[in-house]
Amino acid sequence: MAPEENTKCDPSSWPDPRTDTQTPVPRPAIPRTLSEPATALREKVRTHADDRPGVYRFSGPRGELLYVGKSVRIRSRLLSWLRSAPTGKSAELIRVAREVEWEYVPTEFEALLKEFRLIRAFRPRFNVHHRRERRFAWIKVTREPAPRLIATRRPTADGSAYLGPFPAGRGLPRTLGELSRLTGIRDCPAATPMRFSDQLDFLSVDHPPLCRRGEMGSCPAPCAERCTQAAYREGVGLALAFLRGDSDAPLERLEARMQGAASEREFEMAARFRDRAERLRELRKAVTEFGTFLESLNFVYRVPTSEGVWSYVLRNGRVVLQFLEADPEAGNSSELADRIRAAVTWPASAPAALEDSEREELFLTARWFRQHPDELARGIPVEAYLRTPFSG
Repeated sequence: MAPEENTKCDPSSWPDPRTDTQTPVPRPAIPRTLSEPATALREKVRTHADDRPGVYRFSGPRGELLYVGKSVRIRSRLLSWLRSAPTGKSAELIRVAREVEWEYVPTEFEALLKEFRLIRAFRPRFNVHHRRERRFAWIKVTREPAPRLIATRRPTADGSAYLGPFPAGRGLPRTLGELSRLTGIRDCPAATPMRFSDQLDFLSVDHPPLCRRGEMGSCPAPCAERCTQAAYREGVGLALAFLRGDSDAPLERLEARMQGAASEREFEMAARFRDRAERLRELRKAVTEFGTFLESLNFVYRVPTSEGVWSYVLRNGRVVLQFLEADPEAGNSSELADRIRAAVTWPASAPAALEDSEREELFLTARWFRQHPDELARGIPVEAYLRTPFSG
């Protein structure tokens, strides 16, 4: 019998890499096997869970809360967790979880709020979202003889005035510094002594400016008797008028400097003035638009569900009352109408006066309506709602 021909050593039999289209052999799939506790959790979900909006919780061996989540379809979401990939955060959670519980809520909006409240209260270690504060900020106008503009993320009850909240990045202090220079507001430390020109000084000692800005003239130098207190506060008023959208004076000053630099062919300097003006416009837009949006969230938000219409009374973005509407033919009681009126007439707290968790919930509600603008159409002004048949 003739020996078998060895074609592997014959180069003519090798595939041409330019024309070979042979499909590579796939690797065998890694079987996904669940532990005994995870299998029991999956069977519990399959047997008892429904595809309804709600909030779910995974707990560990000692009953400690590991993770809180929400979904408009609880059963499907939990089964997806229990079919998770063999690696990553989800696999680690399922490995240590010993119990899963869920609670149905009438709407996705309520599931969002309930999830947030649970995470903020218990801070489960597998949750990242909602454990950190959102990047919102305030502009603090300090309560001092010569007020300053300061960026802060945590307003306090110190008697200062606050503008905000509004979305802000890390460049906020820099932009506030530019606005301070344009309007003649100091940015020196709080401990800097103030000596206004209209205050009595029996020693008649000459006080030089204590910073370079005072020497260069970009600060009126209230530390060196170069201005009166009233004149200094005019600059503060100008800055506030700009931030509230009532004045363009700081932008006009930058425009004049930009034009002057351009006429002197100092184009790089002109570009810097242009960029400063753009940053100031963006800051004012953030301050005014977000504040206006929060103030617009004053209505009764009606959400149809399988069990009826759930209504949420919002005041400046805060949910102050929620209820299930009664049968339209029967109408709600006058007691409910009184509760609604009381909820919207009680003195409202400014965002800066709220607790941290209350402010975070306020931001969460505002974000919901910004991401779901169609939901705003479900809102009815409170007085109009109280005149409808279903409000009693």
